[in-house]
Amino acid sequence: MTFDDEKKTNEEPTRNVEKQKSSFVVDEEFEQMVQDLAPTSDDPTAPSFTFRVWVIGTVFVVVLGWINMLFTFRTNLFQVSSYVATLLSYPIGVLMAKTFPRWQFHLFGLDIDTNPGPFSVKEHVLIGIFGSTGASGVYATYNLVVQEVYYDMHMNPFWAISFLFASSALGFGISGMTRKFLIRPIHMIWPTVLPTVALYSAFHKVDTAAVKDDGANHYSQLTVFGIGTLGMGLYHLLGPGYLTTMLQNISVLCWIAPKSNTFVQQLGSPVWGVGILAWTGDWTNIGSGAMSVPFWAAANVFAAAVFFHWIATPIMFKNNWFGQPKMPIALNSTRLFTSQSKVFKASDVVDKQSHRMIDAQYAQRAPIHMSPFFAISYFANFTTLPAALIHTCVWYGKDIYQRLRYQRESEEEDIHCKLIDAYPEVPNTWYYGFFVVTAVLMLLTGELSELQFPWWAMLFATALAIITTIPIAVVLATAGVALYVNVISQFLIGLILPGQPIVMMAFKALSVSVSAQCLTLLTDLKLGHYLNQLISCFVVFGAMRQWLATPEHVQWVLDDGKVEGPGKSWGASQSHNVYYSASLIWGAIGPKRFFFDTQYSPVIWVGVIVGCVTPVILKLCHTFIGGSYWALIHPAIILGPGGAGGNQGTTLSYFTVAFFFQFFMYRYRSAWWKRYNYVLATAFDVACALVALLTTFVLPDAPTWFMNCPSGECTFSDKHGPFQDWCFPVAPEA
Repeated sequence: MTFDDEKKTNEEPTRNVEKQKSSFVVDEEFEQMVQDLAPTSDDPTAPSFTFRVWVIGTVFVVVLGWINMLFTFRTNLFQVSSYVATLLSYPIGVLMAKTFPRWQFHLFGLDIDTNPGPFSVKEHVLIGIFGSTGASGVYATYNLVVQEVYYDMHMNPFWAISFLFASSALGFGISGMTRKFLIRPIHMIWPTVLPTVALYSAFHKVDTAAVKDDGANHYSQLTVFGIGTLGMGLYHLLGPGYLTTMLQNISVLCWIAPKSNTFVQQLGSPVWGVGILAWTGDWTNIGSGAMSVPFWAAANVFAAAVFFHWIATPIMFKNNWFGQPKMPIALNSTRLFTSQSKVFKASDVVDKQSHRMIDAQYAQRAPIHMSPFFAISYFANFTTLPAALIHTCVWYGKDIYQRLRYQRESEEEDIHCKLIDAYPEVPNTWYYGFFVVTAVLMLLTGELSELQFPWWAMLFATALAIITTIPIAVVLATAGVALYVNVISQFLIGLILPGQPIVMMAFKALSVSVSAQCLTLLTDLKLGHYLNQLISCFVVFGAMRQWLATPEHVQWVLDDGKVEGPGKSWGASQSHNVYYSASLIWGAIGPKRFFFDTQYSPVIWVGVIVGCVTPVILKLCHTFIGGSYWALIHPAIILGPGGAGGNQGTTLSYFTVAFFFQFFMYRYRSAWWKRYNYVLATAFDVACALVALLTTFVLPDAPTWFMNCPSGECTFSDKHGPFQDWCFPVAPEA
């Protein structure tokens, strides 16, 4: 694999910036390979935003949104993938095209044609985007759930829906302002989009350079998709997804270490500990990202996990860097603990009427502790965002500036820009207008609802999202790795308004949603279309209200899922726990009391310094030492390991899959890789989604045997360990 250096020049900017070596180029060979995956022809007359799209797409928005909202309360989080909509909509669309009668009429000034002809790839893409809208849900629902369940604060339904819609739609306006240098440049490949592009091309037999006729006999992409879906489906059903759940966690270190050595057992546990040398055979934990991101990005992810999780966290834990009391805190935990070794709860220190911290109650329990793994996660958040900002400025600043000055000249040689330019572009005024309308709605919601969300805080959250979107999008567009502003937003508002967890959560929900939804629309702009969010807001709010209307369901959440009977598989959602813990750290307690006044202060200031300095050092090394490899070390990735609470067996499995497909097959079987890699990645995701639906709604509970003891209450627990990961650490206190 070869990587070209960025050419250094002191010349004045020219209008055709692409004719120079763009600083956006990280791995030119990989970028050229993936260009072959995208269609180089287009039929502008093919139907797109049709009656079929609205009917089929709306159904998937409602169904996927409702199901996935309810599933956020599951102890073992499971979400129905949007690939289900992509897969099922194809036969439905084809059937409607063949059988549905054709009626033509006018409605609200629009020409409606119920059957405009064959089911097109453009319709299919739009339905997939509708499905993605429903499947991804609305981030601000976590805000509503936590404030209702843990803080006993209920919002008026009208304002709750307004909050959901405004927070999730505000980012759409920002996306239009940034598309000229995040979408149009050919070097912004958006790796996470590639499996979807390959899937649509396979379904509709779209000609691409990757599948051009070379005179040899090949399986079609659709055939490989079917084989991959069937094979992975059978494996997942018979294996980690149903009958052999022990394959979800394979801990090599725990197998070879004596059970009496609890420290080594803790290090090897992928559930309780850091998962050194642990594996997972569950594709839902690995995901298609391992087969879509460039190998250099996967190597950065792996290096970050090895250093921070396998090396730094055990050292911190063993040497008690943060002075936590001698108590059984799980290394891989997102809970907070008091100095008396008890779980820290909001109900003990937050006034139920004002929703503010009671200082006297807090003083009795201080200092509050968290696991070293959780501390590393926060450290990573304070390094990655500054690193992304400065890395974008020092590496890509020149190109961004040129694209702000010269809009279209640089794309004149890009075939994909020529294809998209055949369509009228959405005017910038539409984006600006949509931004203003949703901003006003958010202001009204904050001022008039129970949130007590100040108008200046809303403007501050929006400004923060706007400032951070470009560097975060550059990382996603070039490396396929997503960054978020959740921690930095909590930190800033916590400094300004300490002791107010409700306002903090609203600020966080708004800033994260604006940034995330902007990235979502930018991703869909790379596909060439737009999505709708309003239906999803009504659906997820309805599902949330349906669930929380039952007092038992609320109690299951408060009991952290540790109940017998029907609630055993519900209530201990990791996502809700993290959101709740964050509301305590950054909202109720505040960053000053939790971090700056305690031993955790280096987590913030060291993280910020490292994040600011590292990109500059790498750029200086690239400039004065030379060598293409400096551009392949991305500070926002290598300083940002995954967070606490997940399956840590993913680290080694993810890298192994990436090494095989994105290095070996890419380098030594490039023709196969271009033809089948992304189709196969999508097939694996689709298969697991279908099996998850089957096991959740159709099949009974799997039989208990040596390799399947999910409840932990069978005769094999002495072999599997208390957390079913083959390890025997000291069990943490409930």
